[in-house]
Amino acid sequence: MAKAPGRTVCITCGKEKATFKCGGCAQEFCFNHLGDHKQELSKQFDEVEINRDLFRQTLTEQTNKPQKHPLIQYIDTWERDSVNKIRQKAEEARQLVFTHITESIKQLESRLNQLTDQLRQSRAENDFFETDLLRWNNDLIQLKEELTKPSNINLRQDTTPLITTLSIDVTSFAGGFGRGDGLNQMSNPWGLYVDDDQTIYVTDYSNHRIVKWKYSSTSGQIAAGGNGSGNSTNQLYSPTDVVIDKENDCLIICDYGNRRVVRWPRRNSTCGQTIIQNVGCWGLAMDNNGYLYVGDCENHEVRRWKLGDTNGIIVAGGNGEGDHLNQLSGRFYIFVDKDQSVYVSDE
Repeated sequence: MAKAPGRTVCITCGKEKATFKCGGCAQEFCFNHLGDHKQELSKQFDEVEINRDLFRQTLTEQTNKPQKHPLIQYIDTWERDSVNKIRQKAEEARQLVFTHITESIKQLESRLNQLTDQLRQSRAENDFFETDLLRWNNDLIQLKEELTKPSNINLRQDTTPLITTLSIDVTSFAGGFGRGDGLNQMSNPWGLYVDDDQTIYVTDYSNHRIVKWKYSSTSGQIAAGGNGSGNSTNQLYSPTDVVIDKENDCLIICDYGNRRVVRWPRRNSTCGQTIIQNVGCWGLAMDNNGYLYVGDCENHEVRRWKLGDTNGIIVAGGNGEGDHLNQLSGRFYIFVDKDQSVYVSDE
């Protein structure tokens, strides 16, 4: 915490007092409420550690019992559903064939009885020729064929698939060579943007840079930052999202660690320009009219900015942290459609 000169209004009590500015949220607190703010930060830190421990437990369970992984469980469900569909169709086919076989057997038995009567009569009268024997043998052959392959029943396999085939595609468009700072590696990539020629721009969070990946390439190029963490014009500090300002041919970057939004020319530039300051930016979007939408995860709001303006307009949230429909919470990304409707992934 750094002491601010003069007297300003405490964000908690609203009174004009000697205040101290928080280096994280940049809000002013009087001495009485500075400790409360520290306690609140400590409480939030405890929650982060609890969530870390819970995830560690989940990760350990997945390691010891990989069959419990949601993707494996999805495949298990697909298998059960597919087998059940096959069994159901097979049972329906059996019942249909049983019905026709029963009727066919009755007809065969009637024909066999007629043949038996003919044989008995011919034996009793000792009246038969070679042609009679041939005819009776042919009749028996036909009866046997009708028993095993009834002429009125035809089994054929439908060409329409009974079950949906499960395809698994695992494709890496960028990175895929492990965690690191090489040009074919990344460390905690948070956001990405795909331009019209399928070039991918990735916010390489822990390497403090924006990396550009051409389609089908095996390594990337540094498009912004890449000079270590810092707040100089040629540096980024934990960037989280990036979009392209096509009209001005530049990148717009969420420089989260520096609490700023940076504009960085795409061609022959080694430095960026701060266009919005003191904002806990996490997500970005730009509409067809050139308006920039910035997600502020500290103030739980999304503001719309016209490039060059000093103040943005709240278009989502802005009513404190919470789970009501007029509130936002946590980190979030933004999408704006052609009608300027704003979609927010509310964590």
